[in-house]
Order: sequence, then C-alpha cells, then structure tokens
Amino acid sequence: MDGVTKELIEYLMSIGDMAGKSKEVIMQQVDIEAEALREQLFKTTPRRYGDLVRSLQKIIVTNRHNWYGYRLEFAGSNVAGVPYQKIANILNFGSSTIKGTRFISKAIRTLRGMDERIAKRFEEEAEKNS
Repeated sequence: MDGVTKELIEYLMSIGDMAGKSKEVIMQQVDIEAEALREQLFKTTPRRYGDLVRSLQKIIVTNRHNWYGYRLEFAGSNVAGVPYQKIANILNFGSSTIKGTRFISKAIRTLRGMDERIAKRFEEEAEKNS
C-alpha cells in the first residue's frame, strides 16, 4: 500500500467517525437549547394565573422517524376546565380585554442562531478529535 492510499483510507475513516459524532453533537445542542427555552418560559410565565407555571412540561418527541426534539407545552386544564395552553396563548398574544405580554414569543426568539451554535459545537468537537 502506497502512502497516498494509506492517507486516503485514514481520511475516509475520520469522516466516518465525524458523521456519527455530528448526530451526537446536534442532539446535545438540541437538549441544551430545549432546556434553556424551558427555563426562560418558567421564569417569564405570569404567576397570577394559579397553576399555569406548574403546568409547563418539556416532552421528548419519540413518535417521529428520523427526528429529534422536544415539545414544550402548558399541559392540563384549570379548575374551570380551561386548557392551560389556551390561557398561556391569550396571555402571550392578548385579547380584546387583556394586553399580551409576549412571554412565549420572546422565549422562542432565544432559539434564533441555534444552527450557528450547533456548527460551533461541531467545530469544537472536530478540533478535539484532530
């Protein structure tokens, strides 16, 4: 085996290693982003509506093939039977009698730039392995 062939084999093997690592890196960053979003929602959810903040749930989505992520929602209903998610949406966007606080919209904006953070994390991982 000549030197070029040996180097090509080593290069192709390193690409294969990074392909597996890339999925792991993306999943780790999605975990971090989802938890940061949950914390932001927890901190900014209006407290004057009883159990609304306690109804916030982060649920991993497992029913979609080749997809990884979470669903954050205000689960359940209050004692009057009004779904907490409906209450949260009204508080976020407002109604004819309630001014919206945009607490959900602002929290979701923290996800902007996630692809750059994933790319940076991937580059850092690649540097560690080289």
